[in-house]
Amino acid sequence: MGTLNLGSATFQSSGANLVDAPPGTVIQAVSNTYTTSVSNTTTSFADTGLTASINISAGSKVLIMCVQTLDVQRSAVACTCAMKLLRGSTDIFAPANTKNVGLEGGGSDQRILFLPLHFSFLDTGASTGSNTYKIQGKLASDANSARVRFQDDSNPSTMTLLEIAG
Repeated sequence: MGTLNLGSATFQSSGANLVDAPPGTVIQAVSNTYTTSVSNTTTSFADTGLTASINISAGSKVLIMCVQTLDVQRSAVACTCAMKLLRGSTDIFAPANTKNVGLEGGGSDQRILFLPLHFSFLDTGASTGSNTYKIQGKLASDANSARVRFQDDSNPSTMTLLEIAG
């Protein structure tokens, strides 16, 4: 076991892990980038391919930071989709309705929206040990040639997980 002194703070380490770190201290960071194109043409949630895992200590929280590249298209009035974050198979951040990303408006012209969706979430319910996070997306309506694509043209999506001392 080693000791690290930073100003008035003293940290104990066991191997590569900090133990007894003050609350709010970043203990470790894990990041994953995914570039394989994934498409969904349904109103059912499906994996975007973006996922990351982290092993945490008792009492820790996990800060999830994501950049999910996507484009949603529909040849009608609106093109919208819904995105959600899961820990394992449990929804931890999900829309209250069928959409949380997209364009709405009048007219019948084709609509296409391209964007990198940035979001973060502090998971206070993560369990000790391994936690796997993933993003899923779906269309709000599958009519009028609708589709949503993730990582199209190999545009990268990234998920970064930070273990935060509780």
